[in-house]
Amino acid sequence: MKLKIKIALYLLILCVLLTTKAEAIEIGGKIEMDSGLLYDNDLKADFSGRGEFELYFPQSATVEPRLVWQLDLVGGALETDLRYMYLRRRRENGHFTMGRQPVSWSYGAMINLLDYGLGIEDLGEETITPGIDGLRWHRSLGGGRNLQLITSFPGLGSESEDLASKLDELGYGLRLRLPGSGYDLSFNLSYQPIKINKVDENGNDSDFEDDNLVRAGMTYNRDIGDLGSYGSVGYFHQQNTQEDDFMLQLGIDYSWIVGGYNGYGGRQVLLQAEYFRFLQQNFNAGQLAALQIGGGEAERNTTEVDATEEFNIFGGGDLLTVNLVTSLDYFTDLGVVMMMETEEQQAVLVPYYISDLGGGLELRVDSRVYGNREGDFNSGIAAGLTYYF
Repeated sequence: MKLKIKIALYLLILCVLLTTKAEAIEIGGKIEMDSGLLYDNDLKADFSGRGEFELYFPQSATVEPRLVWQLDLVGGALETDLRYMYLRRRRENGHFTMGRQPVSWSYGAMINLLDYGLGIEDLGEETITPGIDGLRWHRSLGGGRNLQLITSFPGLGSESEDLASKLDELGYGLRLRLPGSGYDLSFNLSYQPIKINKVDENGNDSDFEDDNLVRAGMTYNRDIGDLGSYGSVGYFHQQNTQEDDFMLQLGIDYSWIVGGYNGYGGRQVLLQAEYFRFLQQNFNAGQLAALQIGGGEAERNTTEVDATEEFNIFGGGDLLTVNLVTSLDYFTDLGVVMMMETEEQQAVLVPYYISDLGGGLELRVDSRVYGNREGDFNSGIAAGLTYYF
């Protein structure tokens, strides 16, 4: 364990002991095992595992501590890290959080390009929550309105120099949320250091170049009768390269009942579809997925096999995403995700099946088919078991 992590861990435990009552500390979490097969000219297999362990400290009226430790089995090697470790000080008009923490500026979109990282929410019932190593201040303005201010810094496990000499690696964020009757508006602004993958004259990956990314935009969510609508407009700017772009996103969600009698005993079907486009084609979602700001982790581990095409398709300047899902019963969901982009003319189709087996066990099976304009084609299937305790 790195020295910085040890020091931070000891400080958190000391603060907890000083601010909470002397009660028992409980433990919970989950263990995941995933395996997959991918066919791309030849057959490839992959296996991964993950454990997540959380200490539940005695609750205090003013201080909320959280400590989540994760273990990942990747390529036969076991890696450990802190997932979340923070102290939250609650006040009547908001709260202040210090440490490694999740940050979500969600507004109903499956792919949130104006989040503090790249937010993915309930896409095929999978979620990626951006997070930070840093400070966050949340101020309630009444009526559901609130203001968030964020400062993020290099990760607790970073091998970089002392933070005092690395001020150029600090990131900043601001979100103002203004919900009203039947609608929800937010205004987001962020400034974050990034690393750009340079490409040489032969088209091969070269070294990484440091830059700073500025994002500013507005998101909305509004119901139109039984139809939910949402979207965003954003401006993206890289300081050093002076490249910029505008992004537009539109989305809808709708549900209905099939089968049954007069709406009773049928199955609910949920449809969500959204499209975003970078108007000048200077940016893409893949650049945002590569942001290294600390603390942002997938809610469900994804094997190398079943992640490949998803990350490739984020490299285009636009993306159409459709998610269709229905519940077969109270314990089982069946759905399909379709993703298409026009720049490279790529498409991915991902059917998925999720079932609660009882006793804390959950089964997930998904397959995927990928193709592009070059005639490349591959397919794969993955299965995973998750045990919650």
